[in-house]
Amino acid sequence: MITIRIADVNVGIDNQYDLRPWLKGWITDAAPAFTVRALPEDLVREDAGRGIPPAYLEFICVYRYIAERMPDYQAFVFHGAAIAMDGLAYLFTAPSGTGKTTHAQMWRYRWEGRAYFLSGDKPILQRTPEGFRVCGTPWRGKEGYGVNETLPLQGLCLLRRGTENRIRRAEPGEMIRFLAQQIYMPRDSARAEKLLTLLDELCTVVPTWSMDCILDNDASMISYEAMRPHPAP
Repeated sequence: MITIRIADVNVGIDNQYDLRPWLKGWITDAAPAFTVRALPEDLVREDAGRGIPPAYLEFICVYRYIAERMPDYQAFVFHGAAIAMDGLAYLFTAPSGTGKTTHAQMWRYRWEGRAYFLSGDKPILQRTPEGFRVCGTPWRGKEGYGVNETLPLQGLCLLRRGTENRIRRAEPGEMIRFLAQQIYMPRDSARAEKLLTLLDELCTVVPTWSMDCILDNDASMISYEAMRPHPAP
């Protein structure tokens, strides 16, 4: 068994295969708060005849079991890319294939040495008394972008392909309908209710944005100028 620490929670993984190459940097000797295990049928279902190595299938599947439990800890798994800059996290989500990772990558290129990937995909969002935080996890997208850090969430932006770069503040009701599709919804009804409460709070207390973009060099500057902290008037 391997124990990892994510979002301030020690999670045990009762693994069949060696998952350490993917979990390196998150492994701890502490006692787990709970333990998960992927079943053989989970791996078969995930593979769907594609011939993916069993160890990687197990790595993918155990995250779903972790996601099932995270609402008990005021946290949930979110489908998006998070960039860290100046001690804050900026989160981007989008319909599949829109280019959220590419947009986040442009931040890293424009502010090289200052901006970096907190998570390339599927970070954990955690509610704290101080606000929402973005937690990097080993499940960080196919490119493997991300680090084991947790930072305050400064803003969340929904990206869409457009004919020009244009960003505006989004209303909570507008965002929650889309964001509900970007989370892992637990099968347990009590945990699902907790998650929906967290999602409603997220859209209420975190600045949310909607951006049409063409993924050129100006897109990163336009999104940063809108989402960055601004001094109080």
